[in-house]
Amino acid sequence: MRALVLTLSFGSGHLRAAQAIADELSHQAPNSHVVLIDALAECRSFFRACYEWPYWLMLRYAPSLWDRLSTARVSQKHESTAPAWAFRLGCPKVFSTIRSFDPDVIVAVEVAACEMAAIARRLRLTQAPILSVITDYESEPIWVQPEVDAFTAPDESVRAELISWGAPANRISICGIPIDSAFDTSHDPKAVRLRYGINNNAPVVLLMGGGMGPTRMHQVAEQLCESNAPMQIVAIAGKDRRAQRRLERATAKPPVSLRVVGWTDEVAALMQVATLLVTKPGGLTISEAALSSLPVVFFDPIPGAEFVNAKRMVDAGAALIAQGPVETARVVVSLLQNEESTAAMAMRSNKMARPIARKEIARLALDLLAPIEEDRRRMTA
Repeated sequence: MRALVLTLSFGSGHLRAAQAIADELSHQAPNSHVVLIDALAECRSFFRACYEWPYWLMLRYAPSLWDRLSTARVSQKHESTAPAWAFRLGCPKVFSTIRSFDPDVIVAVEVAACEMAAIARRLRLTQAPILSVITDYESEPIWVQPEVDAFTAPDESVRAELISWGAPANRISICGIPIDSAFDTSHDPKAVRLRYGINNNAPVVLLMGGGMGPTRMHQVAEQLCESNAPMQIVAIAGKDRRAQRRLERATAKPPVSLRVVGWTDEVAALMQVATLLVTKPGGLTISEAALSSLPVVFFDPIPGAEFVNAKRMVDAGAALIAQGPVETARVVVSLLQNEESTAAMAMRSNKMARPIARKEIARLALDLLAPIEEDRRRMTA
């Protein structure tokens, strides 16, 4: 079995979800050959300049413009994010890999990845069935390409959206959002605290910036450091060196402590020891928090999918939305001072968890191969 998992790394969430699916496919089908492609990592510079950079510039300098564009894509039922020729010229390695690798199934984990898989089918570069995996609590009509054989949705709301745009109801499975297997493991809280210098019993506030758009993590950290409320802040900057430098300039005095972390593969362990998560609302982050029974304070959600993601968790009673660093710090301190409310939010967060999402999605991908495998058996009989 040859499986191609295709994504575009707009933020880290799509790439993390794609990796989780690729790993699970390899686990469920040990003799398979699974290839993961990030189209943005392999694209030509002009494509990045024309397709990716305007997106980031809008998020940073004109979020209202992005809001209007994303709203228009839904209300006007756009059929693509870019012309087919732009994908073919800008991402030639994706199409050459599809031709040479000749996958038996394609798993598309991002809307433009879905477009490229559908284009490859139209060009007859492949006849592989396509499984589209939606990793936010909002979809858009562009996902509903006629070449897609099956969809996975995080919840019933997204499933209803897809049906309203013409996707056959019997091809949509509600699986949740796939996350890394590290969240399946119970990590030793004492060992995690020791590794990160978390020594006393003060509540742990995990601060993350998300993978999309500008972040004001350092300003949130500064406000928390000035709150004079007992807490231990662990701020994860990831690969954002600029955010890390800014965070490291923040000063904390007792009863507040601050530990700044760059890239780490121990997010699951840190979520399990945290009392509260403060972050921007990516779909993957919400799913990880839910599996860790972690209440969340969202700050500065980007219009569109991020805001919808945040609202879904707020509506479930597991999170709150704050605007700006000052309000974020105020909400965090208020929650830390109300243990009963925080515990109730943690329970409601866990009710959102879909712990076997990646397993169900991998199984669906393998099920799409059943007719292909049957034809191969007939040919070799």
